[in-house]
Amino acid sequence: MTEARSTGTTLGPAFAAGTGPWLYTAAGEAWFDGTSGSGAVTLGHQHPAVTAAVIAQAGRLLHTGCKLGSDARAGLVARLAARAPYHDPAVLPTATGAEAVESALKVARAATGRRPVVGFRYGYHGKTAGALALTWRAEFKRYSAPAGDVFTAELPDPRSGPADLDHFARHLAAVLSAAGDPAAIVVEPIQVTEGVLEVAPAVLDEIARQARARGALLVLDEIYTGLGRAGRMFAATTPDLTLVGKTLGNGLPIAAVLGERAVLDALPAGVQTSTFSGHPLACAAASAVLDVIATQDVPGRAAALGARLRRELEALAARHTWIGAPRAVGGLAAFDCVSGGQPQPALARAVLAAAARRRLLLFGGGPEGATVKVVPPVLLDPRDEDRLIEGVSGAVADAVVDAVGVAA
Repeated sequence: MTEARSTGTTLGPAFAAGTGPWLYTAAGEAWFDGTSGSGAVTLGHQHPAVTAAVIAQAGRLLHTGCKLGSDARAGLVARLAARAPYHDPAVLPTATGAEAVESALKVARAATGRRPVVGFRYGYHGKTAGALALTWRAEFKRYSAPAGDVFTAELPDPRSGPADLDHFARHLAAVLSAAGDPAAIVVEPIQVTEGVLEVAPAVLDEIARQARARGALLVLDEIYTGLGRAGRMFAATTPDLTLVGKTLGNGLPIAAVLGERAVLDALPAGVQTSTFSGHPLACAAASAVLDVIATQDVPGRAAALGARLRRELEALAARHTWIGAPRAVGGLAAFDCVSGGQPQPALARAVLAAAARRRLLLFGGGPEGATVKVVPPVLLDPRDEDRLIEGVSGAVADAVVDAVGVAA
């Protein structure tokens, strides 16, 4: 292995092919992908419509650079604008989700003439400098330049029960006062990376209310959750800016900032460009994705999958008292490993290791390192749904045997 360890630590073997929820080694060994390629292949690996669009585009035009247009780019922008929850929408294409976050911060500062921004505990927005300033984990920031003008508020933890809305409102008001006049408040409606922690609708509405009262832009980072993955196209609360990615490319690198034209066009021409933004190949893939989202009812399929995952995880929790806070929102699910009222990261690692022995790929994480996440592709047939549930249940049972000192 010669890849640098920062990026070279991978889960499972080297894969050579994929289809639907399955990944295959060169020898033909099949693994179930319960990570969806870090949440990006919502439609499944090698979805035929997306693959066909990529092949056709690769045969016509591969690259133009950001300063030259293409029919693929124009087509995607029009399709995204038609689906955006805005009256006069504009689209700012980017190559990655982190770049979309960076772009949104520039737009907010241009539109308001202010500098400070407010993010939230347990947030994850990427690892480039501006996005990293909003990302919660300190260990990701150790080697980056210090970021000024960034303030962090605490969201109610949904694992602790219903939110105390009055307490949260006072806390957020205090953080906004400390920030002065913020340019933006940036929040994920579901904090997926840190354990599928859903922001209650009333909490999201309160954030929107205080943002408007302060003249700050509300930015919803829906890179992980938007376009059907969470059982709806977008969150019920309409922000000033919406960030989309992951699902948009179904494995191709593409993201975008959506908003009212008057807001997005506050950023002067040429201030936010990159060589691969609006890349024809990725745009062709994304247009095919948007078609599939509509024709195969991806939001509805995700909602149905989430309902089943929730039922199955709750049943597991009833059989194993150390499984805490089982939860699912569309095709995003998780549970915590807890014993004696304390998080058990070792037990979570045991579940992940047991899943891998069953050739089921799952990610862990969470604020305490004790969370197991189940994030499969959404378009599963009933047999593959059953295999996923059997794999998770088996891994939990195996972990009980493997983890010394933890009672079932």
